[in-house]
Order: sequence, then C-alpha cells, then structure tokens
Amino acid sequence: MPSAPFPDLTVPGTWVIGTRYADGPEQQQAVVEAESDALATPPAGLAAVSWFLGTDGETVLTLAQWTDDTAVPPAGPPRYRLYRSLAEEHETRVPGCLITAAFDVDGPERQRAFTDAVIEAQPREGGHPGAISAHFLHSVDGSRVLLYTEWTSAEAHQEAAEAGDHDKGHELFSGTAGVRLTRGGRFQLCRALRRDPAS
Repeated sequence: MPSAPFPDLTVPGTWVIGTRYADGPEQQQAVVEAESDALATPPAGLAAVSWFLGTDGETVLTLAQWTDDTAVPPAGPPRYRLYRSLAEEHETRVPGCLITAAFDVDGPERQRAFTDAVIEAQPREGGHPGAISAHFLHSVDGSRVLLYTEWTSAEAHQEAAEAGDHDKGHELFSGTAGVRLTRGGRFQLCRALRRDPAS
C-alpha cells in the first residue's frame, strides 16, 4: 500500500491531469519511475505530483498541482480548476481507490449546468459507506468536466455499481445534451511528490 496521501483537490491552484496508456503493469511502473526521476528538481510553480495506476494494468494517470498558472507548460494535458466538491467536513476515512469519469462538453455554461445537475441528483444521506468524496473539475478552456471520486477500495465501488447506486448518474451522463462521456477509470495511488514549502 502506498504511504503517500491522496492529493487534496481543495487546495487552490491549477490542476494538470493526463492519462497515458502503458503496455502492461511493468510499463506502468516504468512510466512513473521515469517521470518522477525527471522531477528531481521540480520547475517553479509546480507544488505536487501524484501518479495513479489503472487497475486495468494499461493506464497511468498523472495529476500535477501548479500554484502559478503562468508557469504551466503551454503544451500538454488539459488544465483544470475545482468547481465544486461533495465531502463530509470531518472525514477521517482513507481513500484506497480513485474513480474518474471524463466528459467533453459544449462550453462553460454546459460545464456548470451538467455538474450542478449531477450534484443535485446525489442522495442527501445514506450513500454507500465506501464513497468518501467527489470533486468536479472544469477545464480552463470550457471543454471538459472531470469527475474525481475517492473510495475506500475498488471492491466498495464495484459493490455500489452492482447495487445500482450509480444508475441515476449514468442516466444523466448519457441523456444530457451537449455532454459526452469520453472515458473513465479505476486507479490506485502509486507515488506522490510534494515540494518542500521552504524551497
């Protein structure tokens, strides 16, 4: 189990999030090793990076937090900012699994309307005990929404799916005009780097 904590998406900043394919678990690890080694001296403005391995054995998700948006390289994965979150104020459960769902949307207004509708559809109480939090990130260019959810384990998420807990959300995903589900994934944290605040 990784000792590094999941990233705190409520910290102000710009999040650069990208997913790559790797040809098997060994290649997943090799991608993480190479990228983390390349950040031995992180560039100015980069506060933290987390690497997640897809449970499919084929994908690597990288999540980088930048405190200085002007320092983000112009080419690369999309930039996101946190729009809204669903989480208990005094949450103590430790995430063991990350579930993502990515959507292409027709502009900033659709980003907001779709996200608000998904949040409104969530149960006010009595949700699955394995669901810890949900964060809704909007790409800066207005073209994407990323749903980032933390669960206690992959098994808990699978159990909720089999019980039909996600059916209402899936109806919204597939039935909202101007919104297209592009991909989703189930990930486990592999490595996290944090810049020393004094550096």
